[in-house]
Amino acid sequence: MRVFSEGKNKYDSGRLGFCTFCRQQCMSHQTGFSLLELIITIALMAIVSAMATLSFNSMQKKSKFESQLREIFADLADARTRAFTQKKVHGIVFQTKNYVMKSYNAESEYSSSAVAAANGAVIMSKSLDFDISKTNTVTAFTDSNSAILFDTTGFTTTATGFTIVMNPVTVSPNLNCLVIHASRVNMGKWNATTADCEFN
Repeated sequence: MRVFSEGKNKYDSGRLGFCTFCRQQCMSHQTGFSLLELIITIALMAIVSAMATLSFNSMQKKSKFESQLREIFADLADARTRAFTQKKVHGIVFQTKNYVMKSYNAESEYSSSAVAAANGAVIMSKSLDFDISKTNTVTAFTDSNSAILFDTTGFTTTATGFTIVMNPVTVSPNLNCLVIHASRVNMGKWNATTADCEFN
């Protein structure tokens, strides 16, 4: 029993010495990241993160642009529908940063754009996150050119070809302008070269 114990101790002692030797050898050959490598890695991660953030912000702004245009489109359709279902003239009066939907009881309330802007019962009003302009990127809305009116048949005769452009056009979303015709509204993308709203 004693001999076995001694033999085991000798074995364990030898194995412990071998393992200690191996560990020392391995540690002497281990290599880690240098400070320069860590700095370069962190810098690259920061650059990639910044690029991803910029790309996301750009996509988000384009999405908001298109969302605002689609909302204007939907409200124009709503005003047209209200006009022929309620048999009452409806209109939308635009300004650079907002627009108002109105209904009118008598022709004297909407005999001109300026009169329509000043009269009528307000149905709803909305503020805009992005500025809008008329016909091009620089013409501001005024009372004399800002009203879109729909008669009791749902047609508009006062604003055929009326173009609304969302600014700045440099955001360049897929949709940033619309053109109002007698019986329809088309959404498109503003072409700065031809100064025209091109439909998809």
